[in-house]
Amino acid sequence: MLWKIRTELADRPGALAELAARCGADDINILSLEVFTAESGAVDELVVSTGAGWSADDLTALAAEAGCVNTVVRPCQADVLSDAPTRYLRAVLRLIDDPVSVDDELGELQGFDEYTPAEWARADVLVEIAGRLAERLESPHGPRPGSGVPEFRQATVADADAVVAMHERCSYETRARRYHVPMPRLTARTARHLSAPAGGVSVVACVDGAVIGMATVAPWEELGGTTMEVAVLVEDGWQRQGIGLRLLRQVVEEARLLGADRVVCLVQPQNHAMLRTLHQLRMRSRVVQDGDSLMVSVALSGQSLSHAVDRPPVQYRLSRATPTHRPEPPRSPGQSAREHSLATVPALQPIPGRAGAADRDGADRGGRPGRVPGQL
Repeated sequence: MLWKIRTELADRPGALAELAARCGADDINILSLEVFTAESGAVDELVVSTGAGWSADDLTALAAEAGCVNTVVRPCQADVLSDAPTRYLRAVLRLIDDPVSVDDELGELQGFDEYTPAEWARADVLVEIAGRLAERLESPHGPRPGSGVPEFRQATVADADAVVAMHERCSYETRARRYHVPMPRLTARTARHLSAPAGGVSVVACVDGAVIGMATVAPWEELGGTTMEVAVLVEDGWQRQGIGLRLLRQVVEEARLLGADRVVCLVQPQNHAMLRTLHQLRMRSRVVQDGDSLMVSVALSGQSLSHAVDRPPVQYRLSRATPTHRPEPPRSPGQSAREHSLATVPALQPIPGRAGAADRDGADRGGRPGRVPGQL
């Protein structure tokens, strides 16, 4: 059986030789050895082969007899015998196909909950690679009408046909992020509702007469008369151009002019682009769980987050695999490997009874007619 042993040897000459001698006396074969430099001294990681009957506790006791401390023993497979550079390069190959699996890759590569400084450096590079790969996968693709500078203006019912055309150019994934339900097509009726929502306003981005992006804000009576819901959609070929942020800023200002003191947006947790866009507003906000989605509340006044939804705030961050161009806080020694993850929103508080259903043209009936939750 193969075992991976991580231990701190006594700080004296011959300590490693003593451990090797004790292993040899018990017919334990050392197959590989890697030495890490840590603040407390040298940390050795060995892969050993034992006969039947050996346990992790037995090997820990053997290391203690050789003067070792802080010993951790795990069973392992033969793939750990590949040299470390080869294993990391193979991990990069797998990340090309699935960059969000970086946390699993780190768990397989390093295997222990506590990282040495060298392993933190390796993990940082691997997460950086995953982030750049994820950013490339989010690059725009698909049809892109026009090539001029987008014009931003308030929408009217006359824009309904252009709004329908924009939805037809959008990918299935983009429409699903916007509406939270499969959206094969947008009807003219719903397009008119989106272009001129009752009690609200929509802003469109246009190029050469085509609508290429749209943001809508409308009252959300469930949360009070001064709360409005905001939604944003930018077609695939124009994403990552800053259009979503400009639409969001303009429609939030329209909401303020209409008397709103708070806007909310329902976002799917995996919709990193919309989370980034909301973050870039640089406005006071908080996040709570709402069924399978996140409810992001953005304050438009000093009191707007203190009265309407009495739920505890939730801290969330965007990981380096979803680049925010902001450094992550430093990690402390001994921090768990699982804290080096790609989870976007930890420890969320649920809000019961908020799931809605969609009618045939995609309008959500979750508590009020025509509510269409929004994503980028």
